[in-house]
Formats: sequence, C-alpha cells, structure tokens
Amino acid sequence: MLNAAEMSSWREEPSDDSPADLPSLEKLDSPTGSPPTASLPSLIELENCVSNLSLAHEIVVNGDFCIKNRSPPTDSLEGRVTDIIHRAFWDSLQEQLSSDPPHYSHAVVLLQEVKTMLGSLLLPGHVRLRSQLDEVLDMELIQQQVQHGALDLHRLAGFVISMMASLCAPVRDPEVRALQDLKEPVELLRGIFRVLGLMKTDMVNFAIQSLRPHLLQQAVQYERAKFQQILDKQPGEGGNLSLFHSSVLIKQ
Repeated sequence: MLNAAEMSSWREEPSDDSPADLPSLEKLDSPTGSPPTASLPSLIELENCVSNLSLAHEIVVNGDFCIKNRSPPTDSLEGRVTDIIHRAFWDSLQEQLSSDPPHYSHAVVLLQEVKTMLGSLLLPGHVRLRSQLDEVLDMELIQQQVQHGALDLHRLAGFVISMMASLCAPVRDPEVRALQDLKEPVELLRGIFRVLGLMKTDMVNFAIQSLRPHLLQQAVQYERAKFQQILDKQPGEGGNLSLFHSSVLIKQ
C-alpha cells in the first residue's frame, strides 16, 4: 500500500503561482482583430493538463475505472504492421542466438529492459530485492560474460521469473508459473515481456484504487481550481475564447 508520505506527494499545495503542469500560453503578435494564437508546445502542454484533469475526474466518479492493455485489432492496418514489426524483431533475435557462435547484442538490450521494468515494480521497502536485481542483472558483468562466451540466459531468466513471482498479483500466478515451462530462449524472453507488461498495468491500477479515497476528499476543490487555472491560460481577449473552451472542457 502507498504510505502517507507517498500519498501526500499527490496533494496539490496551494500557491498563487501557476503549477508546473499548467503552461502559460504566449500570445504572438498578430493584426488587430485576428484570432489570438499560441505556440504549439504550449497548446500540447495545455492538452496534457486537460487530460490529467479528465483522468482525475474519471477516477473519482467511476469506481470501476482501470487501465487496460491496448492491442490493435489483428485485422486492422495498425495490427498488421505491429505484428510484422514484432515478428521481425523476434526472428532477428532467434537468428542471433542460433548462429555459431551466438550473438547476444539484442539479448543484452532485452535484459536491460527487463531490469528496468522489474525495477519499476519495486517499492521503496524492497531493499533486498533491489540489491538482488542489481547483483544478478549487472549489465557490466553480463557484457563480460558475452565477451567470454559464458552468458547463461536460462539462469538469468530463472532469476527474473522468481522475482516476478514474488512481485505479481495473485491473478498473475498461473501466467508466471507457465513461463517456467518455456525452454526456447526467444519464446521465454517474449513471454517474460508479455507478463511484465501485464504486471505493470496491475501496479498502475493498484495505485489508482489506492489514490481514489484521497481524490474523493479533494475532488471538488481540485477540479474547480484546475478548471479556473486552465481558463486563465486560454489565449484571447475579453473571455470569448475562454467561454468557448469552457464548453469544450465541460463536454470532456
């Protein structure tokens, strides 16, 4: 569970200054009567801020809100392109590992990504696990093992799976156990990445549910303050555009 210090980091401190996630829209010089303009980066930042406000609102009003893994439909163009790219990558890894002697350049990159993903699942109290992660997936040592032909992917994968088993939600136990039955290195790494992705989503949803009671306590004040600050940052004179954007924000 998130402790009080971690929860408080989400609390917005009152200030007369605009918060960092609310960019100032710099109006550019333009002829009188022409529409006011703003820089593209500022507009993008503002859109991100509106998205954050919408997300906080959805968490508050929808008790079943959760993040879901998104995969494009297999029969769509995006789905076909994604499948082609993924197959090309894993086929390349298979070719490298099947060569004589094996090449591990792709595998080393994947191990670094696995280490990063596992690290993102660790809480501050997981001191021993973090120490084990740094010790076993020591990238300098792994590079030396590659140079001397001594890299043992199955041993490293076994360590990764055991750590996943200690960190995953109970609903993921069967999928983590199934990884132990995979013997082919490419399928094993592919399976590890798939389950790690699910575990990261589980962690995000756990954080959302933990934060929801805190957001409920401050929802009205938070949304009112953010809404007004967003309006204050709209380009335009006399509030005309602010009124227009107000209707857009309300619809969102």
